[in-house]
Amino acid sequence: MRPAQARYVIGCRMRELREAAGVPLTRAATLSGWDKGHLSRVERGHTKPSRELIEWYDVSFGAGSALVNQLMELDAAVRAGKEMSQRDVRRHVQPMSLGGSVPADHHPEDRAELVGETVPDGTRVILDQAFEKSWEIRNSGERPWHDRWLTRQGAAGTPGWLRSPARANLPDAVPGEVVTVRMKLQAPSQVGASTAYFKLTDDAGRLYYPGLESPPIYCTIFTVHEL
Repeated sequence: MRPAQARYVIGCRMRELREAAGVPLTRAATLSGWDKGHLSRVERGHTKPSRELIEWYDVSFGAGSALVNQLMELDAAVRAGKEMSQRDVRRHVQPMSLGGSVPADHHPEDRAELVGETVPDGTRVILDQAFEKSWEIRNSGERPWHDRWLTRQGAAGTPGWLRSPARANLPDAVPGEVVTVRMKLQAPSQVGASTAYFKLTDDAGRLYYPGLESPPIYCTIFTVHEL
């Protein structure tokens, strides 16, 4: 994952939390002490938020430590992406594009579109409960798909980690075809919001859609003691 992608994802989550709480941006600026323009840039992914600002959103909008945990996951994904690009430069085994390595069959007309999913965002799940999530993804580009994967982003071990396999195989698809990816996940042992992020990659974990035009596919739940 690239830094710009991480900023975009965490900014969107911050905006979703604020809007769900019914707090206008101007009011958030007044309460927090941060400039309204700064908050706007953060929520649009133009500026990386500070840890202090993330913690304020968590506390003020009732997210526990969900945003802090997600920021840690995203930072880990950015570090992993940089390490992979550096390894590829040394090995000279993959074609390069601006900002990092891409799969050998990468093409600019390649597109993916999320058209359906189960377990809607914010679904309440009991602590440590296992559940199945599925995503319907359309090949909306002009290139056939073969041997692709939906790969988890971030690094395990952060508090509130939503457990999942490292990846799931994406069925081969011709342009226009919709395929379904299913995955078993398990809620964390802590109460609060949790999000797992995934991206389409090749077998080596290289991103097919590294730009902001394709944000991560994700699963967001709210863990509770009982329903």
